[in-house]
Amino acid sequence: MKSSHNRRTRFEFNVFEGPDSIKEFLSPESGSPTPLVELPNHLNSFHGDGARIFAKLAFLSPLLNVKALPALNMLRAAESNGQLQGVHTIVESSSGNTVFSLAVLASLFGIHRVKAFVPFDIAPGKLDMLRLAGVQPEMKRGALGEFSAIAEAREAGRNPGYFSPSQYENEANPSVFENCFAPEIWKQTRGRPTIFAAGLGTTGTMLGSARFFRRCPHKVTTVASICAPNEAVPGVRSRAKLEEIGFDWQGAVDSTMEVGAKESFRRSMGLCRSGLLGGPGSGFALAGLLQFLQIQKENSDLDRLRNDNGEIVATFVCGDTPIPYLDKYSTYLEAEEF
Repeated sequence: MKSSHNRRTRFEFNVFEGPDSIKEFLSPESGSPTPLVELPNHLNSFHGDGARIFAKLAFLSPLLNVKALPALNMLRAAESNGQLQGVHTIVESSSGNTVFSLAVLASLFGIHRVKAFVPFDIAPGKLDMLRLAGVQPEMKRGALGEFSAIAEAREAGRNPGYFSPSQYENEANPSVFENCFAPEIWKQTRGRPTIFAAGLGTTGTMLGSARFFRRCPHKVTTVASICAPNEAVPGVRSRAKLEEIGFDWQGAVDSTMEVGAKESFRRSMGLCRSGLLGGPGSGFALAGLLQFLQIQKENSDLDRLRNDNGEIVATFVCGDTPIPYLDKYSTYLEAEEF
């Protein structure tokens, strides 16, 4: 086939063919933007206040999670810098989605062994997904102040033949959100967003997006959800655990909300039953956004969040699906909620 026909087939009919078909399919530049979907009124208790809430369905990327973006970008940057030469093993600390994505993507770079340090309380479904992708998981239990899994992965990555992407300090993590993800949201909202909300894990999503939004013509308030103390939500961190992160995420955040596991799973279930299959991390981001809006309303401060049309246009990141965590819903929610 002629190359012009190949390009037309790819973009018009979403077909990927040839020796690089999978690499092109998994590349964020090759496909359409992930959907941005407005929540119905029963999920948006502030619709009467002129607030519109949109879910950015990042879990509809080819690898079904938002961490595929930084995983691919970190591997590309490493290849460009010559860091993958002679590498046979990738090692990383991850709650699951990043290393799952790394395992799938690494094979496209000729690397077929991925070792992961994962939390000891990782969901069984997530552990099964990692093994499906060929990850060699090693479960870690550690307290703050001990030699962390992040540091252990970084140290292991210095061994000959090993490479650690170091997602918690690798600039290729936030840069993909600055250059690809946040600009998508700007275009999809026709340049009218006023709030951006996300959970904090590596903090790359928030940091990169905030960099982009701060260059925009009007103020976009950034709302970060962090895990409440002594709670556990997949993929996100408490304030204490965020001390391990190398990025200056504090400078990117306008407001920080603490969210617990029960509320995260409850909001996730609400999304799922409305047709948006967002997991607990998605419910976590939504819960933080709604908490923030409630505080602004109680303080009679909603008007500062409106755009020139008088609307509050809030977006939150849906970065995961419920599938790896199905056993956890009945753990956190009461029987009568089902």
